[in-house]
Amino acid sequence: MKISLRIKIATFFLFIIVVILGLEMAWIATFSLNNIRQIQLHWEKIHRLNELKLLGYKLLKEIADYIDGQNPYDKADFFQIHRQIKNKLYSTSALFSDKEEKDSFLAVKNQWAKLEQSSLALLQSFDEEKNRESLKAKKEELEKVAYINFDKTIGDFQNKVYLKAIETIETKEGQLVQFTRILIPLSFFFSATALWLVYRWQNQGISLPLQKLIKSIEQAKTDPKKILLPSFSGEIGKLSEAFSHLFEKIDSFQAKLIESEKTASIEATAAAVAHGIKNPLSSIRALAEVSLLEENLDESTRATFKEILIETDILNKRINHLLSYTKPSIPYRSPTNLNELLNSLLPSVARTLPKIIRLTAYLDPSIPMISVDPSQIEQVVLELISNAIQASEQGGSIEISTRYFPSPSERVVLEITDQGRGIPSYAFGKLFQPFFTTSVQGTGLGLAIAKRYTEQNGGTLTLESQEGKGTTARIEFRVAAS
Repeated sequence: MKISLRIKIATFFLFIIVVILGLEMAWIATFSLNNIRQIQLHWEKIHRLNELKLLGYKLLKEIADYIDGQNPYDKADFFQIHRQIKNKLYSTSALFSDKEEKDSFLAVKNQWAKLEQSSLALLQSFDEEKNRESLKAKKEELEKVAYINFDKTIGDFQNKVYLKAIETIETKEGQLVQFTRILIPLSFFFSATALWLVYRWQNQGISLPLQKLIKSIEQAKTDPKKILLPSFSGEIGKLSEAFSHLFEKIDSFQAKLIESEKTASIEATAAAVAHGIKNPLSSIRALAEVSLLEENLDESTRATFKEILIETDILNKRINHLLSYTKPSIPYRSPTNLNELLNSLLPSVARTLPKIIRLTAYLDPSIPMISVDPSQIEQVVLELISNAIQASEQGGSIEISTRYFPSPSERVVLEITDQGRGIPSYAFGKLFQPFFTTSVQGTGLGLAIAKRYTEQNGGTLTLESQEGKGTTARIEFRVAAS
């Protein structure tokens, strides 16, 4: 699974946990708000009942003041308070919903009806008669009976509402405490469990593989050849493969660096030895040539001098071979037709072939130009043909062919195939190493020179061989840009 997908899934689970906790807090807040609203409703009921009590008291006071003659406007104030009480009763009735409260409020309304009836009767009596004693008695009856009953009924109802409010607060508080005691620990438990599972999943999928990978890389710093990176799936697996490939590259570069240093050392030594031998060898050959000019030599001595000439030529050829490998050469590339180069080279090669070897050429006339140094490529062809001749000591055919491949990448291919003894399997990995040879007469530099010149000209040289059946040398060149 990809690391990005793991992170997204982990983030999703964390989001779910946060949402659950948020919903829990929202539920608690809503529950608490509902409780507050219920308490506010009870407070509003008690407040309205208090207002009714206060208005009842004012109503009684206005009647008393009017009858006592303290203020002629008290009668108008009485009717105003009378209307306020009726409106208050009407608007307050909507606050009571259950049957018990409705019954209690109905009792308040009934007592108000009695108080209202008694108050209006007292006003009417006051307007019709002037008997002070009778009015006083009715007034006391109003104060001690109708008003007291009205006030007591409201007070009892207030106490009920108050007690119900206290009961509601205690009940809701108990429910909230019980809920929080159960839900909050459970939510934290499940949240902690989910977080632990997510952490373990992430740890198993990301942290631990990365730690193993880092540990393997640290161990590989001392010896890249001994690196053994663990195998993982997903993106970390690809990262492990990339590091493994990187260390393989480093190992390959180190091997190439060591090989190049070794080659440079060999080249310097070989060049010094070759130059040290070449001058004395030229003197030996010159002396043998001069000696052959003498007329009084016997046949045995003459044959010895001729053998000296042959051997010095062979040795001089090998020294030139060695020098051509050791001295740096810069290719002077130019557009070249490979077929034309082979047509100019092969006739001279054919003249020197043993009779038991046949040389055939199959040249593709459609091949385009390639950008190479003709002299270096000529040297490459001669080296490869020379190896083919040495391998075909029992005779056979040497086939040279060119082909053009326009796709997938435009390239020209040169193949030199022989039917000789082939290359032993033990030697195949060492063929391009300097001074390695399977031939008694070889110097071990021919293939090394051919590979160097081929790569300097932008080509690749590969060998395919079956022991006892022959070898094919294959050179590929990219087509020159037009």
